Formats: sequence, C-alpha cells, structure tokens
Amino acid sequence: MVPWLPDRSVYSSRSGIATYDIAIFAALGWERRAVAGALADVTPAGPGCWEARLGDGRRCLLTETGMGAARAGSAAAAVPAASCFMTAGCAGGLVPWLRAGDVVAADSVVPFDAAGRPGGVLPAEAEGLAAWAAVRGFRLQVGPLAVTQDISWTLAAKTAAAATGALAVDMESAAVAAAGRARSIPFVGLRVVLDELDDDLGFIADVVDAATGEPRVGRALAMVAPRPWLWRRVIRLARRRRTAERRLGAFLAALLGPERPAHRIEARAATALS
Repeated sequence: MVPWLPDRSVYSSRSGIATYDIAIFAALGWERRAVAGALADVTPAGPGCWEARLGDGRRCLLTETGMGAARAGSAAAAVPAASCFMTAGCAGGLVPWLRAGDVVAADSVVPFDAAGRPGGVLPAEAEGLAAWAAVRGFRLQVGPLAVTQDISWTLAAKTAAAATGALAVDMESAAVAAAGRARSIPFVGLRVVLDELDDDLGFIADVVDAATGEPRVGRALAMVAPRPWLWRRVIRLARRRRTAERRLGAFLAALLGPERPAHRIEARAATALS
C-alpha cells in the first residue's frame, strides 16, 4: 500500500469537511508555475490562489505563499479543509551526493528556531514513494527535511542544518506541516535541489527579495558588474533553476497526472463523516 495520496475528497476532521483533495503550497513564482504545469483547468481563485484539477479530476488548491515560515503558515491556516497538504519547491542540498535537479521527499520535518536551534520533529508522509518513483525512472531521495528561518546560503549554514541528519533544507515546509498537524491534515513535502552542499551563495543574499525570492535586478547588476568572476556563478545558478523547474514539473506531472496512484493518505484524526 502507498498511503500518501488521497482517494476520496471528503472526510471529517476538526476543521470540518474537506473541500479539496490536496492543497499545494509553493513559495516562489517559478515553483508555482512548475506545479501549475502538472495540473489541469487551473483558474484564479483569489489573490495568490488557483483552483485546479488533478489528472483524475479531483480538486486541488494551489497557493503561492511568498518566502518564509510566517507567510507559509498564514496561508496554510487560511485555506479551506483538504485531505492533504503539500509543499513543492526548491531546497538546498545538505549531503554531498545530492545534485541540482534531484527531488527529495520528506519523511519528517525538522524546524529550526530563529536562534538556529532544531526543534521537535514534525511528521511527513513518504511511505512507498521512492519505489513508485524508481519504477518511473525518477531520481528521488527520501529522508528528513530541515527548515530554517533564513535562507541557508553558506556552507556553514548548510553544515549546521545537516547536523540533524536532514537531506535538504528549505524555509516553508515546517509551517505548512505544523498547520496541517493542527488541523489533522497529513503533510507531504517535495523539494527539488537547487544549490548543492558545496555551493556558497552568500554573495547573492543581499540582492534577493525576501518576499518573492526574485532578484532585485538593479542591485544585482550593481553587485555583479564590477566583479566579473561572479558572472559564471550567476549563470550556473540560473541554469540550475531552469533544470530544477523542469524536473520538479515532470515529477509532479506523474504524481498528480492522469495515471497518478489512487491510494489514500489516512488522516489520523479522521473518524466518521460528519
């Protein structure tokens, strides 16, 4: 049994009757576009939200949250009830054998506080996913996901996150997982590696918009123009982003598409229909 995708669209939880089979949260615009490309009948449903259909016709809500735990947590608390919460987007690799474009599925989430201390582990659903992916030719790794308050640009920051045993690090998954747990909604965390363990991206930290994750073009040009040795690193990161978007989209197209598995995530607090 693969217990990580819902096969019914209504169940009872503390938050009431589910109105979506899955609610997917993406922090950045390019992450949201990768998810939307794997869905059908995508239509606006409000600021930063789109309704869509999975490949088998079931209902999905897609939300672009913006970067960071506060934005992601607010979005997850505000959406209608769903049978499953999912985050989908990029992450930094924390082990040397993870390469840009590899997809990671969380089997647990380790949140860090503002002081950089790891907190209590949150559950995530990934059972059976690696075997499902391997049959379809996807390179997927399953393991813990670290979630920090700030972007882990530098090797030192990545090393600190890796000390928990996590495979990759992002900023939003813990907030969504916690919101799901509070509402008895199972959580799935899917991340594609953008920067590898030995990539030090501290040089671009000051030019990235904290809300959208997009570069501030003027500031970026002012920083890079007099430093030609940085151009190659910027170009390499841009290429990796395109690769990450393509591979995440391809994985999600299989996972959420017409032939997606129809097995159920058991909502732990779900009981009889209300």
